[in-house]
Amino acid sequence: MFPSYKTIFITLLTLLLLVVIGAFVRVSLKLNTVRAEEASDNLLIYFRHLIDREKANALFLSVALSDNKSLKDALIEGDEEAGYRILIETLDKLKTYTFIKDVRTQIITQDLDIFARSWENESFAGMPLEGFRADLQRIRRIQKPKVSIDPGRLLTIKATTPFKNGAELIGYIEAIKTFDEITLYLRKKGIELLVLMDNRYLDIATLMRDNPTLGDYVVSNRNYNSVVTSVLESYADRIAKNRYFMSDDYLHVVDEMRDSAGERIGYYLLTIPKMKMVHFENREEQISFFLRLSKDDLYDVVNSWEQGNGSYKNMYDKEFIRLLESVDEAQRAKFDEEARAILKGYTREELINIILQKRYVRQKEGKIR
Repeated sequence: MFPSYKTIFITLLTLLLLVVIGAFVRVSLKLNTVRAEEASDNLLIYFRHLIDREKANALFLSVALSDNKSLKDALIEGDEEAGYRILIETLDKLKTYTFIKDVRTQIITQDLDIFARSWENESFAGMPLEGFRADLQRIRRIQKPKVSIDPGRLLTIKATTPFKNGAELIGYIEAIKTFDEITLYLRKKGIELLVLMDNRYLDIATLMRDNPTLGDYVVSNRNYNSVVTSVLESYADRIAKNRYFMSDDYLHVVDEMRDSAGERIGYYLLTIPKMKMVHFENREEQISFFLRLSKDDLYDVVNSWEQGNGSYKNMYDKEFIRLLESVDEAQRAKFDEEARAILKGYTREELINIILQKRYVRQKEGKIR
């Protein structure tokens, strides 16, 4: 017996509803995927900008200290106590007048032994670093300032500049930043950061052997979010396989971490609540602009070191006066006070040369229209 028209109608209507619901689900899933991809891309761009800024700050400090005559004299004379004292005094001064806060510095001899450290007393003087720091062998060869993230006894951002007395290499000056400051900065923006070093580097990273682990990785930033870490324990196998992935409440974005030789040494893992994804959508143009600026900062610092001091007496004076153009009003008074103290040590002829050289550089860098 043939089915009634009513039965046919209900059947067709049910099939149509299923098709519509299926299409709606597919479109929603596709839209969510597009949103997640866009948010993760922009989050990565933003994070890479911040990492480059951290590198530029460390490199600036390393380059600025590389021309400190008192430190050079202490190293040449082998006076470790004086080296430690001058390093502390100089670093305190830079922290007072510049944007550089969470940073350590150390002087390394030509033979790659510790000469002085800002965070430990002179009892560590003479300790060899060659076995812990393969990256120092590379800077021995290139003889230029470099900044990188390399495993040592701790995993940190290290900016190293050759320390020279004239043309003679006498050692290295190094600025070191942990990931704690950038972790706190990102947290204020609603982003949690995990810095994950591959556990095969624990034979070098002796001070990290008691750190918590996540799968095959060691958590390298001390102020990590333990709630996020516990969520990620069930997803540890996805870190090396996915550019991003979702848990119940979070979007997790993965970025490779590489050392100065280009070898992958671990991953950065950025986590935001799903409800905050909208804040990282449709911002690519703005974030890309800042990324370009941070890359330029790194090139400018190295170029400054290569071109010498010009009319300035040393690299510190040159870099400090250059900062005056970018300092905000809130910090202006402190900067002006230090700048006046620096410039009072110059003769009238030297000041004229600085002004003329500055004007020439500006004209040379201007665009031809």
